[in-house]
Amino acid sequence: MYRLQQLLQNSFIRLEGLLYQTFGLIRKIFGFFYLRLVALLQLLGFSKSSYYVESDSLNSAELAENQQVTGVKPEKSDSNFTPNRRPPNPQMEYYRNLAGQVNPTKNRG
Repeated sequence: MYRLQQLLQNSFIRLEGLLYQTFGLIRKIFGFFYLRLVALLQLLGFSKSSYYVESDSLNSAELAENQQVTGVKPEKSDSNFTPNRRPPNPQMEYYRNLAGQVNPTKNRG
């Protein structure tokens, strides 16, 4: 019985090795074609940022920010609730100022 168990274990180990080698070869072949496809798409200009519609989405976001919301604002009611706000962090203010310098068109607030 021990020989049968050892024979089955060795057979599964060899089958696993065969499948590993087979799928490794398939992966190399598809990897080769994938790299060629990426190079072809770059030559055709599909990797350029002007191909994507990023500028239009940014313009529409800026237009939405500039539009004023017309609606009734609810009046603030005096309540006993006081939010537990954190004290100002000078390091975070430094990073906010840097972000404002990088992109001065957006108002942070």
